[in-house]
Amino acid sequence: MDSKAQPEKLPDTVAFQDEFTREFMVSPKEVKEGHYLFKSKTGGFTMWFPKDAKINRGLYEKHDKYYESSVIAGVREQENIIYDIDMVYENRLRTEDIESDLFLLSADADYNGEYTKIEADRSTIYFAKNEQHISVDNKKDIVYKFFAYIKSNHSHQGVQFIYGSVARMLTGMPYQCGQRGRKGKNVDEIH
Repeated sequence: MDSKAQPEKLPDTVAFQDEFTREFMVSPKEVKEGHYLFKSKTGGFTMWFPKDAKINRGLYEKHDKYYESSVIAGVREQENIIYDIDMVYENRLRTEDIESDLFLLSADADYNGEYTKIEADRSTIYFAKNEQHISVDNKKDIVYKFFAYIKSNHSHQGVQFIYGSVARMLTGMPYQCGQRGRKGKNVDEIH
């Protein structure tokens, strides 16, 4: 999508009103309620992108067609949830070392456990989740993390996702983060 498009003619959403984020959007038409189709600048993958989020330009990195890294941040105001998504895409031989890829993902997600392995025709997904109870300024919060490594079965492509959210505690009951990111369903396809 043209980042120079007139913002007043585009959807009034964070994703389309941010000039840098708009460069990744395929169309202003929602693919699912609240989500647009995102295409990486390497052309290596597409995914559903939340309308209430934007890409942090300062943390975006791309090297030719083999590496891309970005951080997406958003707020789901009605649910009082702040979230971020860290993504790393690689298209090189090192992605074949799944044990190392999962070790790095575990370190990034502060996780020490097993992964659920989901095999499909085009890709294999390694998925896990955890939660941490924290206290900031005498307010209790829960940090939920859903993370996955998605490896193409037919190439050296792989994508690491870490979806983290903070759900504010109200009257002792946390808002639930929901199932976004579960089993890698944010990812549309790896090309």
